[in-house]
Amino acid sequence: MVTLRRLPALLLILGLGLAQGLVLPFEGREGFRPAQAFAEGLKAPPPTLLALLLPNLPWQGSYDLVGGLYTKAGARLAQAATGADWVLLGREEERGLRLFLARKDGVKEGLFATPGLAWLWLQKEGLAPKWAPLPSPTQSEEALRALAQGQNPDPLHQSALDLKEGRGAGLLEGLLPQKLLLLWQGKLSPPYQAFSLLSQGKREEALKEAGNLLLGDVLERTAAHLLLRTLEDERWKESARTLAQAFPELPLAWEEVSFAAFAEGKGEEAKEALLKALKLRPDYWLYWTNLGWAYYLTGDLPRAILASKRAVELMPNATAYYNLGLFKAIYGDFLGAKAAYDRALRLDEGEDFPEALKDLEERQEPLTLYFRAYLSERVGLPAKGIYQAFLKAYPKHPLTPRAKRALENLGEETLSLEVRKLSLIPGDLDARPFRASEAVFPEVRLSGTPYLPRHQLETLLYKEGALLAQEKKPLGFPPLTAALEEVAPAVSLPEPGRYVLEVRYGQAQALIPLEVGPESLARKLYALGLEVRDLDGTLLLNPKEALGSDGDRLLLERTLEALRQAAPLATSARLTAPLPRGPYAGKSVQELLRDPTPELVRAFYQAVLEAPELLGESDVVNAFVEWLLGLQDGQ
Repeated sequence: MVTLRRLPALLLILGLGLAQGLVLPFEGREGFRPAQAFAEGLKAPPPTLLALLLPNLPWQGSYDLVGGLYTKAGARLAQAATGADWVLLGREEERGLRLFLARKDGVKEGLFATPGLAWLWLQKEGLAPKWAPLPSPTQSEEALRALAQGQNPDPLHQSALDLKEGRGAGLLEGLLPQKLLLLWQGKLSPPYQAFSLLSQGKREEALKEAGNLLLGDVLERTAAHLLLRTLEDERWKESARTLAQAFPELPLAWEEVSFAAFAEGKGEEAKEALLKALKLRPDYWLYWTNLGWAYYLTGDLPRAILASKRAVELMPNATAYYNLGLFKAIYGDFLGAKAAYDRALRLDEGEDFPEALKDLEERQEPLTLYFRAYLSERVGLPAKGIYQAFLKAYPKHPLTPRAKRALENLGEETLSLEVRKLSLIPGDLDARPFRASEAVFPEVRLSGTPYLPRHQLETLLYKEGALLAQEKKPLGFPPLTAALEEVAPAVSLPEPGRYVLEVRYGQAQALIPLEVGPESLARKLYALGLEVRDLDGTLLLNPKEALGSDGDRLLLERTLEALRQAAPLATSARLTAPLPRGPYAGKSVQELLRDPTPELVRAFYQAVLEAPELLGESDVVNAFVEWLLGLQDGQ
């Protein structure tokens, strides 16, 4: 089984920037001071500017998706995103300072025991002036970090803050690359434009733009590939392979090659691609997980086990443990397989076990058949027949007693369903007795032994024995679940009368008689989540009153009173002049507030039900006034 990464589909433009030559803040506890010294020696803009202006990459996950900013891939993409002639990044490590120097034609990396040795390297690269020493930092780390966070800005950093707020480039014009300045001014380069189209739902336009980017620079081609993957265009497999060949420093490219190989059943190619990805990201659990599967596909079980063990050391995850369980089962290692499967079941949130079962179904070993039953039982799927098949195929296997005990336990399994409440809004108060036109949400507790079986949760509505409505809802839950609280699908009550509501889950069911009354204004408003408040913000009805049998009476009485109390406040000319048009023409708003009728208030609330924004977050008095004025304006 392979863990697939969910690919991005959103535009994210935030962040930091670079120039003709740019030095980014170095990564580390004291990263700003050495970066500032290198920038000064290289005649580059202050790295603190870039802490404010370096843009995120256009896809969700930005630099994290490609392994991080402080990598060869990150440096190369930062250079392309900003349009700088070169970009220098540094990372403080235990053995010294690691530098990444990205130019348009590639990226170089070096690890140096001292900053002075790194400076000599830059001189050999033709970047630093010969014979000139590396300048010493002049500002404290704290002061530089404050500037990088926009605190107490000098004129240059104020220009950066202004640029982010859309107030022009100011002092940055000519100092930072034009491509970077234009990006912050809303003039998106093609990769950003393509993801912007995608975020707007313009899939065809985004796909067309992706096709135009396939022969571009590293940023353009990476963006094109991710768009092809997101939009499920078949060209993504070819794109992955060409991206990896063109920019072998991108671990993401090799990861994508492995996915293309897996999709085509090419285990050897997937293995080689993942090995290359791991050279670039040696401690990434996802690559080790998938490498284990690639080794399995090539028939190398020992290395498959080692890779899977490394994956769970780095990040315990269900997929790697399921794979490890499979590999151990194939070997005949019952205890090892059981330990791995038990851990996988505890980690699985309900998404991974279907693939694990599919992998077991493709094998013929005794233990793989046994563990098919073992997993099926614990995830709530039918297991009895699989245990019986194991006993029939291997009557003298050492696991026969275990399989027999499992069958006995399955013979004693139970399933129960309890309806906790019936609500108008899931998770809210019990709303019985119900009224016509309302939707009923049954909230139930399901329990099973030894584990909750998987069925659809159903709600059925009967009147005089005839089925009026039936709704179904598939449930998803983690393995090892024994009890669960859920909201069953809602059914609507068409008219007053007597009904029977049935909630069903497998063989378990509950029948509930319902006496349904006439429609209720107060309850309809409540179901929409609308709160009716007077001028001072006080609720006219609390939830229990709104749902109660007197809800409509209380709503009308209290609304009438709130309107009357507000009438003396309606003194503007617009509110005291007679309404020229509409159903209440000839009367002023003040008069209608002073002497409202129940019919008028009902008409207002009926309008609110049809257009809830009439009330929204407003108080009932102002909403009522706006409604009256809207009537004369023909709204």
